[in-house]
Amino acid sequence: MPAVVRTIRRFALLALGILAVPVASLAAQSGTVQGRVLDSTGAVVNGALLSAEGTTARATSTSLGKYMLRGIPAGTRTIRIRAIGYAPLDQSITLAASDVLDRDFTLARSAVELAPIDIVIGSRGQHTAAEELAVPVDVYTAEDIAQQGTTETSQILASLSPSINFPHQTVTDASDIVRPFTLRGLSPDHTLVLVNGWRRHQTALLNTFPVGSAAGSSGVDLNAIPGGAIERVEVLRDGASAQYGSDAIAGVVNIVMKEGKFSPFFNVNGGRYFTGKGYKDDGSMIDANGGVGIKLGRGSLGLFGEYQHRDPTNRSWADPFLNGSGADSLFDDVNPKDGTIIQKNNSLHQPSHHYGDGLERDVMTFANLRIPLNASGSTEFYTFGGFSDRVGTGNGFFRYFNSARNWQELYPKGFLPEFRPTVKDYSGAGGIRTSAGGWGIDLGASYGRNTFDYDLRNTNNASLGPCLTVACAPGLDGILGNADDPGIPNQTSFFAGRLDRGEFVSGLNLSKPIKLGLPNAVNVAVGAAFRRESYKVVQGEFASWANGAHLAQDSAGGDGIWGTADDDSVPAPAGSSVFGGFRPRDASDHSRTNFGAYLDLETDLSAKVLFNVASRFETYSDFGQRVTGKAALRFQPSKRVVFRGAASTGFRAPGLAQSFFSHITTSSIGGQLIEVGNFPVDDPVSKLLGAKPLKEETSINFSGGVALSPSDNFTLTLDVFHIKINDRILLGATFDDDTTLAVLARNGVTGIGAVQYFTNGLDTKTQGVDLTADLKVPAGGSGTLDFTLNANYTKNTITHIDPLPGVLAN
Repeated sequence: MPAVVRTIRRFALLALGILAVPVASLAAQSGTVQGRVLDSTGAVVNGALLSAEGTTARATSTSLGKYMLRGIPAGTRTIRIRAIGYAPLDQSITLAASDVLDRDFTLARSAVELAPIDIVIGSRGQHTAAEELAVPVDVYTAEDIAQQGTTETSQILASLSPSINFPHQTVTDASDIVRPFTLRGLSPDHTLVLVNGWRRHQTALLNTFPVGSAAGSSGVDLNAIPGGAIERVEVLRDGASAQYGSDAIAGVVNIVMKEGKFSPFFNVNGGRYFTGKGYKDDGSMIDANGGVGIKLGRGSLGLFGEYQHRDPTNRSWADPFLNGSGADSLFDDVNPKDGTIIQKNNSLHQPSHHYGDGLERDVMTFANLRIPLNASGSTEFYTFGGFSDRVGTGNGFFRYFNSARNWQELYPKGFLPEFRPTVKDYSGAGGIRTSAGGWGIDLGASYGRNTFDYDLRNTNNASLGPCLTVACAPGLDGILGNADDPGIPNQTSFFAGRLDRGEFVSGLNLSKPIKLGLPNAVNVAVGAAFRRESYKVVQGEFASWANGAHLAQDSAGGDGIWGTADDDSVPAPAGSSVFGGFRPRDASDHSRTNFGAYLDLETDLSAKVLFNVASRFETYSDFGQRVTGKAALRFQPSKRVVFRGAASTGFRAPGLAQSFFSHITTSSIGGQLIEVGNFPVDDPVSKLLGAKPLKEETSINFSGGVALSPSDNFTLTLDVFHIKINDRILLGATFDDDTTLAVLARNGVTGIGAVQYFTNGLDTKTQGVDLTADLKVPAGGSGTLDFTLNANYTKNTITHIDPLPGVLAN
């Protein structure tokens, strides 16, 4: 061991010596720019983002407006300064080697009110920092994103924000591929996502049984947005339905994309899991992303692209019950403590199951255009959007060689079925921002569409028998050799159908400070929006849902002849194994419209008190209308102490997928694979079991907190929250008891062993605490060392459960 230590030490010293030469050389050829960031009145600007074009130098101005950019190569460079509520600034500087250049920058207030690129969510007034708001808002810069070390956009948010979780999914059907994120322990569809201030469309996927959130939700697929295109992320940790629209029960996430002229950049990241004893090293990942900001007259066009490839991970142990036949009839000897194989006794692959991340192969693009339309810059045209094409994998449970879902002619040793869908996402938004008569005006529209193709591999439809050609396939009546039957050949891969969701939004927002007899002007914001949503279920190919009427491979009877009367026969399950295709009766095409209008008022009642009140009216074409409201107060008794609190009501209409999704899903219940019918509430089968029409969820949200700054280099925030949701929508209980089966049998419903449908069956209470702390310690003379702590505790409680439907009560 001492020899090994000495060898490692010598190697490290050699490496440091080799690195010291170029590092020292680079230091001698670079310089530093330092100074302050001010506004036009001479006040300091806190939180301004500064970068040097063509370099990795980044800095954020402090509460005193100070900044320092180090390691800038000598020569002429462009310094970019961006701050919330201010017009962007690009200035050229010339720097000599080893020089320290003092340079202050002055920012002008943004000429256009309500520009999504210049606002902080949580307020429609003009603010220079999140600390000025009456509700908790976290702002994470491109520098924060680069430092946290992950590449998936959802995972980036989870590593930065204390309230966001991004549970890893496995054996959760399609949720393995499009993984949802949650805010404050609520469902993915309780968080409203904005991009540059515009509502982002939801994914087409319905999460039927995800890990870490309630079944039956549809969230926003953040991983369709390239991480390298993000300038900053704003997370509002408070209910905001009255300000931004339904779905904002848990809060709002606003993603602001990079804009302006900037030099091309290209980043490559890679990694791999080194798992240690018991598992193979796996999960190799590579991510390549880049972008460029092109100057177009007085405007700019930002272009971004990203490619990501991630190999699967697997944390399954060897299966001690995986037996074979003939020469492979022996069990493997498996260590029950760590799952390792002590003695390999057959040739079957181990581990047979998959428990971990699936394959991911993504291509993502994005563009962001801004063009001033007049000399003053008070009117501009903007547009942005992106496209992504993603392929992923997920697995179901292993089908054993002698299972009723297998044919040994196809899979002699059994098989592990695989989802391998293609997910495509399209988005685009555009509009005009201007000012007239003191009003800031933003008029625009957006459209987003998401499609999910259920492509399956390494599976079969057991009801179609053991043949892959028409010549030997059984007829529809299940009798081999019947010349009158056409015969349906089996398959090992299927197109099981498609989900397609689209969303169009058009909106008008206006804002103006108005004197209303209060100590200070009231920022009045009004607006209206029209939204049209569409949802389509496309049926799968015939073989993915057909019932070939074949008997299961272990039900041929003693004479070995299929379909004879003396057989104790069991029909083989119909449909592609792991996910039966969408049937013609599942296919649907629905849409709805929504109109909403809001009024938002905010003012400083005194130098220490900020007050905000908002109200919103929304009406849906398919269920009704609702009015929500919010009030928030910020009290700052001293420079270093801030108290804040808010109360609001919210609501969420049933999602189109929750209203119209229909499918027969294979689920594991009590260790058995059961065909579960997931049906809409208006389906005759659901009505047999007591389903009722869905209604909207309603919520009441209370929050309160304190922000302390004992010194200029230390900040601590503590926020508590209470969220009460009534009539919560979720995919309800699985009815598979004898009473349910008897009801189904009496009404001629066959081919399923259980039923689920959506219901407003729960009231819930969510309570918790968010804690953040930030400490900056001087280091290296002019540098700083930052320490950040983020913590969240959330508890969800069920306060009411609807009783069983009357038909099942006994």
